[in-house]
Amino acid sequence: MIRGAGLSVLLLVLAGPAPAEDSGQKKQELATVQVSGNRNGGVDPAVVTAAKSKVLSRNYASSCAFMSSYKAGEDAVTLAYMRDFGLQDSPSNEAERLRDTAPEGSAATNMPASSLAGEEVPDPNASSVGCSKADRAFAAGRNWIARKDKSLTQAFDAFEAEDFVQARQFFEAAWNKVGYEEAAMMLGRIHLLGLGTPKDAAQATTWFRQVTDGRYDPVADRMRFDPRKPDQLSVRVDAALMLAKIQMTGAGGAARNPAEARRWYAKALDFGFVPAGHTLAQASLTGYGGEKSARQAFEQFKQAAEAGFAPSQVELARLYYNGTDGQARDLPRAAAWYLEAAKAGHAEAMFAAARMYDLGEGLPLDQGRAIALYKDAALKGHADAQNALATYFYNGQLLKQDLATARKLFQAAATRGQAEAMFNLGVMLTRAEGGEKDLGTAYAWFTLARASGHEQAAAAQAAIAPLMQAEDRARADAILKPKPKP
Repeated sequence: MIRGAGLSVLLLVLAGPAPAEDSGQKKQELATVQVSGNRNGGVDPAVVTAAKSKVLSRNYASSCAFMSSYKAGEDAVTLAYMRDFGLQDSPSNEAERLRDTAPEGSAATNMPASSLAGEEVPDPNASSVGCSKADRAFAAGRNWIARKDKSLTQAFDAFEAEDFVQARQFFEAAWNKVGYEEAAMMLGRIHLLGLGTPKDAAQATTWFRQVTDGRYDPVADRMRFDPRKPDQLSVRVDAALMLAKIQMTGAGGAARNPAEARRWYAKALDFGFVPAGHTLAQASLTGYGGEKSARQAFEQFKQAAEAGFAPSQVELARLYYNGTDGQARDLPRAAAWYLEAAKAGHAEAMFAAARMYDLGEGLPLDQGRAIALYKDAALKGHADAQNALATYFYNGQLLKQDLATARKLFQAAATRGQAEAMFNLGVMLTRAEGGEKDLGTAYAWFTLARASGHEQAAAAQAAIAPLMQAEDRARADAILKPKPKP
């Protein structure tokens, strides 16, 4: 059987029976034909699959079938198999389904009799409670309304047009008709921000709670974290994070409650949002909203790191590098986690791993590899990496000496507040290395380096001060004491 759309099938075409071999023998010709077609599996929106319905699925704690017995045909793995191979409407699909346009009939080709014709016959071997005919009719009706209703689309259109009063009315209608999580989420934002209505944190909280406290299947509804898209949110996670923000910042006039904020971050983690575990680890390190525990923070960072969240990988590496309560320093493990985060493009991890290569800490001494990582981090704007790479160009060590490039890199790092780069740039300006001599700008950079704690900056200031002309001092003052804009 050929499945899929647009499959190229290479056919061997023979021009008649094969003749005896001679110089005039016709060669076999290859032709390509295109087979078009779609897998059998387009989802009919009128069909309600019981195992996926918030009303009929046993996986939702508040559904009528919560206490019903297990059915292999409604297992999540089975349903995914049917979906992936386009077998939703196949006779081999044993999952219970019904059509919302005719709830008394059957949507399954292998079910000649209606599942709604009468009440279910209870299984004598199972101590369970199944869904009734009325439950199925309700699920069918809810699905029919969802297919026909346009209030959610109208609500978003009004919101984008900044008609917030109209948007709120449509979102409320969408919630009342179908119970869309998106509608409740938007209503929470509208009340929190005061869009077309007074700011009301309590009302916003009520709407966000409609999302977080709704029917929930821990398998089907739990968010699947993708390390490549760490900011991606499900509606339920978004609501939990908004509730945490309200409690943490006092948004909308609410009273701040760090412990409650921490609880909502834990809820977001339960819903599958791995970065919430990172926030909980930071709270554990500082004692924000609860117990201060380096050990707990270590475990929370570790869980998030193992799930692929790069910031947690960096923090875990730091804990291994510095050691924590009950955890000795482990430089090889620190290096391993820095390198893992560096693969994800984390600039701080790139710099830290480069430094460990540069110093031979936890990694073999390899300045060539260090330079490569310094460069990657420098291109991402990491000031320490820019300063380190500039030093290699300045000294001509492993790299061809390039004073102009060194000066540009020191400049980039200095403008980001890197004290060593400020001092180094000042030296190059004083000596006219990599560009023109500029004592005024050099003096300004030595001043800023001194303010940032560089130990040699004061001596450098004193050394060039007697050499400065009036225009040099004016240039230094223009940098250090800029006139306010009119």
